[in-house]
Amino acid sequence: MKGLPVLLPFLLLAALSLPATRAQEEKEPETLSGRPLSHSNLARLPYRQLIKIAQSDSRSKPEAESYRLRIQSRSSLVSSRDIELYLDVKDAPVILVVDNDGFVEVPHHKKLLDLNPDLVANQPRGTLNIFVDLELPKVDPPKIKGGKVEYRELFRPLMTIQEEMRKVDPTFGLTGQQQFVLEVETGGEPLKITRELGARTFTPNEDGKVYMIMESYLFEENPIVSIPDDAEMQVLPKSPEQIEEIRSK
Repeated sequence: MKGLPVLLPFLLLAALSLPATRAQEEKEPETLSGRPLSHSNLARLPYRQLIKIAQSDSRSKPEAESYRLRIQSRSSLVSSRDIELYLDVKDAPVILVVDNDGFVEVPHHKKLLDLNPDLVANQPRGTLNIFVDLELPKVDPPKIKGGKVEYRELFRPLMTIQEEMRKVDPTFGLTGQQQFVLEVETGGEPLKITRELGARTFTPNEDGKVYMIMESYLFEENPIVSIPDDAEMQVLPKSPEQIEEIRSK
């Protein structure tokens, strides 16, 4: 089997939305400016998480005074000029200007880290993406012997990379969030997962590729997967919409 390439670097799409854990901290959570989060459905992200994402960029320096990020709407109808951003600091919101190419300069200093205001956008929650270049660890390809491999071994590289991603974005890979898939080029041969209660066959698309999502119940069961020894694989990031499309096939 050939090596397992991983996109290095690749674009991290971090959707601006309120993490569920933060919403549950209080019955009526409020922003620093006193407005309840339920007053609107605007995209928002805690400042500390924003800085953590910015610092994950392979070009960034940990102690930089500011970070330059690119933000883009998932809607083709929304241009960079339509996006307005501010840090929700009480009595003194910090306006962040998005340029025509979608880049924004985010200040980095202790006062904001201590306050941890939300970055708020004038766009609906979950419709904006933040792009950064990431350096992810290189991983050895799964060990396939005689056209067979255990499910956990097949997804080991994906799980290793996903663990690194969650150090940047704790929601990565969760239901409804961006996650990795395994792209397998089989040369037209189908893949088959053999379970105690039957088998599941994956038929390649017209390009000869199969896209597999890691299923927790199969990871626990650890069935045998039939796969060509010379199959070529990649670990690829996919949006929630792309994940649903893969699941529907």
